[in-house]
Amino acid sequence: MWQAISAKISNCSNYLSPAIMQDGAKEKKVYFGTGLASSKEVSCGFGFEFLNMILTAIILNDGLCADGVLHEIGTVGYDISEEQRRKLMKEQHNLITNMTKNLGIENRYNIKFSHSYQRSDFFKHVLQDVKTKLHPFNDLPNFQRYGKYLILQIAQMKYLYDVENARIKVGWIIGNMPVLEKIDSDQVAALMNQGHLNEYYFDSVYRYVFPNDVFSFVYTSAGTDIINGKKYSPYTVTKSQHRPLLTEPIKPYLSKVPNSKHKSETLKRYEKTIVNNWEYLFGEIKILNCISDNERLIHKLQHIQDKVLGINQS
Repeated sequence: MWQAISAKISNCSNYLSPAIMQDGAKEKKVYFGTGLASSKEVSCGFGFEFLNMILTAIILNDGLCADGVLHEIGTVGYDISEEQRRKLMKEQHNLITNMTKNLGIENRYNIKFSHSYQRSDFFKHVLQDVKTKLHPFNDLPNFQRYGKYLILQIAQMKYLYDVENARIKVGWIIGNMPVLEKIDSDQVAALMNQGHLNEYYFDSVYRYVFPNDVFSFVYTSAGTDIINGKKYSPYTVTKSQHRPLLTEPIKPYLSKVPNSKHKSETLKRYEKTIVNNWEYLFGEIKILNCISDNERLIHKLQHIQDKVLGINQS
């Protein structure tokens, strides 16, 4: 079953459990999380590249007959004001709610705020369990710096695994790192010393903390700064980055970016990870009277964005 849809998903690497590859994911959820800020700055909004994660999750859900897509918006653990937190929560929730209605997927796409369950006794138990299992790493400098956030991330994953039956997690990755089926304490220490707070890092540490859980991981491409090529989370855009927002008209944005190697590579990635996945789900986008393949691609990207945002295309 997995082989039938794997070619349609533009991911860097993945691990799916043999049972899911063979039998599908009936009564199990496809899950991914997004945040309100980076480790340095508050988010300006969802990045345009975030569409890749959404489309990948829908393809997995439909192709593996899963029980829906669960989108967790992480609302805890940021160094931002309560006013900023509430504003971003409302903006993200409204945008995603409208998007799911515009695409007709609201019946198989659910949103959950992470703070909604963190006062529960079960979550508190899980949080303490994670703290205990990661206690041997307390003396590592990066654990002293990032350990609290790491523990929170692992506990949230475990909660959703046990309570929501989330079994397939869609994340993002830089490069082609091997997905680790098993991980020992030396590998965890090496990851912590690198200090990279990304999906691959959290997922790998989860494997160590809960080795008996059958969690499947699928990774999409990282977001890319269109000017300098630096890699970032696809869903969080900050003021210091040169990346289009999901709500920012993509065609005018791209027209203002000078032609360069980074722009060319970014457009190719958009075609592979957004346009191709979109057309697999919703059908071919027919664009007439374009003088070049590049112009046709940009028109397709604008068409997709308009559909997502519910903008009249007359």
